[in-house]
Amino acid sequence: MLSRPRRERREAGFTLTETMVVVVILGLLAAVATPLLSRDNRARRGRDWAKVVAQTLQRARYQAMADRATVHVLIYRSRIDVYEQATPTPLLLSSTPGPLAAGTQTVAIWNAVENSATPPTAAVLVDSTTPPSFSPALPANDIAFSALGSTSDNGSWWIYIRNELLPSGHPDASFLVTVQGLTGFVTANNKVTLP
Repeated sequence: MLSRPRRERREAGFTLTETMVVVVILGLLAAVATPLLSRDNRARRGRDWAKVVAQTLQRARYQAMADRATVHVLIYRSRIDVYEQATPTPLLLSSTPGPLAAGTQTVAIWNAVENSATPPTAAVLVDSTTPPSFSPALPANDIAFSALGSTSDNGSWWIYIRNELLPSGHPDASFLVTVQGLTGFVTANNKVTLP
């Protein structure tokens, strides 16, 4: 009886060439996706900081109503301080730092304006380490909530936030947080155009 030649079975799997092609394709996809992800991170910083500013203002309003006291929110370029008006010195309730700077650029609060909805043409607010004094007059960057939850003089406020990490024409480059004077109602993520 004649024996048939045995067929050799080929092992299942990928060749080195096929594996290298897949690795090259994955490398190209990663190279294309990385700039998109970093741009989204820069845009998200502005949205997140606008939300934090609005939440801090809302918490200060609730704190004023709960404690039946005047609560001051001092707005600076890269932080927000919340004080309860106490005698003889104000009591610091919280200090919220802004996003970390990338060189000289950051997500900055450009201005906090009462009873004027005119956007600033350049950054106005600066950081200060001087303790606040609430008498004889309130500082220009101070939003004071009364025990009823309204702003102390029932004036509305506009807080302009500029994401300096993005070009001015970008849709997430500028935000507006508003505080309604009589009700103390806080809204965020309103778009505004800043230079």
